[in-house]
Amino acid sequence: MKKLISLFVILLTISCSTVDDLNTSTQNPVDVYIAGVKNYSATYWKNNQPYLLSGGDGGEATKICVSNNNVHVLGKKTSDNWITEYLHWENGNLTNLNTAFNTPAQYVHSITDMEIVGNDVYFVGYTKNPLISAEIYELVYWKNGVKTVLDNNINNPTFQAKIKVVNNVIYVIGYTSNCFNSCHGIYINNAFQSVYVGDLLKDITVKENQVYVYGTNTSTNTGFYKNMATGVETNLTTIPSVYKLLFDNNNTYVADGVNIFKNNTQIYSSSFFSFYIDFIALNNNVYILKREGDFGTFDALYVNDVNVFQIFVDQGKFNALTVVQN
Repeated sequence: MKKLISLFVILLTISCSTVDDLNTSTQNPVDVYIAGVKNYSATYWKNNQPYLLSGGDGGEATKICVSNNNVHVLGKKTSDNWITEYLHWENGNLTNLNTAFNTPAQYVHSITDMEIVGNDVYFVGYTKNPLISAEIYELVYWKNGVKTVLDNNINNPTFQAKIKVVNNVIYVIGYTSNCFNSCHGIYINNAFQSVYVGDLLKDITVKENQVYVYGTNTSTNTGFYKNMATGVETNLTTIPSVYKLLFDNNNTYVADGVNIFKNNTQIYSSSFFSFYIDFIALNNNVYILKREGDFGTFDALYVNDVNVFQIFVDQGKFNALTVVQN
């Protein structure tokens, strides 16, 4: 397989969401993975080579992780009875997560995130008792197929719960029903910690084994991030929300859903002809998946503003990015 070496830049991830430093001057070869859709089927690309996923007809791949040389893809599709089926492929081998996780008492309502650490596979999402019409759900996660219930009385299954595992500690962003005022926050090894009223968490990131949560304060319309170890919260008064947060060397990268900032300076702005889908920064290099053209006619991977790979929308689309050093 031809390795992709893109204009003196490289990117390294050792798991689904962990990025390590690498000397860019060496031009080390990397494998670049993109999750998405090709020819109306869930697909991932490795170094521009497409791999259509078995059982993915009519579906899409939404997240991709590589760990211990194993490729994990999370995807979904709508079945003939209009039920969303959530799918996981490991090295191309398909598991229907609805079938694997459904029980007579609780059916899978949604799988909202995946995390891979070594050979351990985590999913987080919601389940529901099919015999009860009331909109009551369980917030749960699975580790290697074993289910843990975080809350069994959730009424907001539309929130995209997120999961991160760092040093054997499991972090899950979500809601709790056991509250008086602040019901939103983060579970740390199943124990819930609320955030301030008005704070809405988006996701979790890691810097040097320290965990940060981030999101927006809906009362002040300002973005923020918080170090969970020190409790220090950083407010971004000029950025209304933090949809993605990355640390690279001494730099902080923030995306607000439209724009991307480096150390509070805007380095990319979405427009009618271009908006970002996903991005990663490493060693002062920025990798962005974009949808471009009139009304979004093609998706492209840009490395430091250079288009290195693209697909037209009549052929497919891109959803997420992972890159691994060889």
